[in-house]
Amino acid sequence: MEKEAEDFINLGVVVNGKGEILVIRRVKKETGSDGSTLTWAFPGGRQRLNETRAECVKREILAETGYDVHSIKEISLRPHPQFDVFIVYHRCELVSPKQIAKPLEPHEVAEIRWVKPEEIKKLFTTDIDSKVSKELGLA
Repeated sequence: MEKEAEDFINLGVVVNGKGEILVIRRVKKETGSDGSTLTWAFPGGRQRLNETRAECVKREILAETGYDVHSIKEISLRPHPQFDVFIVYHRCELVSPKQIAKPLEPHEVAEIRWVKPEEIKKLFTTDIDSKVSKELGLA
């Protein structure tokens, strides 16, 4: 069965000039099929109809964090092993090093943080995609 645009969750792996990665702490924790809890994540969200994956990740990151980014490549596409969603991971670059807007989704995002790549393993309690780990030098 072919996937529709709205079946995709597009997440951005955003790296700043210091080599830090943009992550968010979610307001609402979700529990995966194995009992793991999703608290920290890469920013992003569900793709809209008639929207490209790159447009989606740009829109969602701006809404959640206030940072303007563009997708430079897709790192990985996979069904998430712990949640019933299909994830597209994008490597993104900042268009501007500073936030250009106030985050629009405080009901979804409790905290925005820049972290060193190795900190992701401590913050993320769900499976990190192997291609994303390799992209960040964690594998």
